[in-house]
Amino acid sequence: MPHSRPLVLLVDNHADTRDMYSEYLRMRDFRVIACSDSRMSIDLARTCAPDIILLELRMNGMNGAEALARLRQEPSLALVPIVALTASVLSFERAAAMAAGFTELLPKPCFPEDLARAITRIISASRILVPHNALRADQGVVRRRRAAAREHAVAASAQTPR
Repeated sequence: MPHSRPLVLLVDNHADTRDMYSEYLRMRDFRVIACSDSRMSIDLARTCAPDIILLELRMNGMNGAEALARLRQEPSLALVPIVALTASVLSFERAAAMAAGFTELLPKPCFPEDLARAITRIISASRILVPHNALRADQGVVRRRRAAAREHAVAASAQTPR
């Protein structure tokens, strides 16, 4: 039986960050699996099929961008939103994260209530683009949908008055 509560995989090498966000998200009725190791997170993601993955960019061993690349190679995870939750927020770091293929970048520190709202928004948007029970193995469809979403975001930002 599928769970109605979204499952969040939180990957961060700082125990205090993991504990704080995990506790708050559980209070907000999310299921949370927290992990301190980016390599282990790949196996966890394969096993638990999260609705969203929150990934720190500055990890020991394998950094967040490297972990993202490996996660995206997994057909079962192709459509899972992967969000950089990071203190790396300089413009070139943000651009590099988005170019690497993160769904979004959320800066730390992030108020827990803002994080919960962002997770809900991102999961909802991903389910609109592709229903949760759709086949995730078609990489071509994934790339086309991501490209269309980016084009839509660029078009929307271009229409915003300055």
